[in-house]
Amino acid sequence: MKHHYVPQFLLRRWCDETGRLQSFSVRDGRVLSSARAPEYTGYESALYAVVANALGIDDDHIEKRFFSPLDNSAAVALGMIERREPIGLDEKAAWALFLNSLRVRQPDVLAHMRTEGMKILSRFLGEGDAALPAGAPATEKWLNEHLPGALEVHSLTSWLPRMVMHDAMTNRFADLHWWVIEFTAAVPKLLLSDLPIHWEGGIANDDFLIHMPIAPNRLFIGTGTEGAERYLNNLPRAELVRRVNRTSLASSSKRVWGADRNEGRAFIEANMDVLGVNVEPFEMIAKRFLERSRGF
Repeated sequence: MKHHYVPQFLLRRWCDETGRLQSFSVRDGRVLSSARAPEYTGYESALYAVVANALGIDDDHIEKRFFSPLDNSAAVALGMIERREPIGLDEKAAWALFLNSLRVRQPDVLAHMRTEGMKILSRFLGEGDAALPAGAPATEKWLNEHLPGALEVHSLTSWLPRMVMHDAMTNRFADLHWWVIEFTAAVPKLLLSDLPIHWEGGIANDDFLIHMPIAPNRLFIGTGTEGAERYLNNLPRAELVRRVNRTSLASSSKRVWGADRNEGRAFIEANMDVLGVNVEPFEMIAKRFLERSRGF
């Protein structure tokens, strides 16, 4: 099962006439590239898989029932945004949810949920066991014996959608002014990071903004103020692309995609100083959130 943490509909926008895009990675200081079809890049095998045959849930449940419909709806909404068509509440919600999902569906988030999420569930069940009658089996032990995989299913099928649909984030994304800049052929092409979306400023700040390459020649932007919009619009287009591409390199964990092999390789080689500098493991994000919620 190929589960794409970078959706295929987004990757396809960088494909050439052969249906492939350039996939870049850096190993031992060397930039490597290969032409890949979207199906064969931006994924991990069984990333969202659940193993719960005792519950009758398909291994591919989360991909088929959640992420695939989410991506399909987002692709429709993006097309409307690009064409500057009025979008309804459904399309607006679909695009906001998709934007938030881009961080939540990353491999480090899933790894955290399969380990730390299970520990939290275990502690919760252990606390509840205190009310069980004497001699009753521990809930976790009983579930593992009679419904193997049930705890992991709960962790993934319950918490993962809740994180994607987090009200504070999705509402903030939806409140921004969404617009698209299209670049001419004379401007260098945009790169796509394995964490495609970038944001600046706290979500409660007026100057909060987001941007995401949506094609080699198009950039999606969400701004909270007219001043931010004017600033970005007034930047020389080549300089804006340079800054966005450096941001894409800074947020890349493993891979970057592009439309032009030589141009992409040259840019990465010239900007190795920022490669991965903004990558923050989800474990650290979760720890910081937990400390804030406890008032530390």
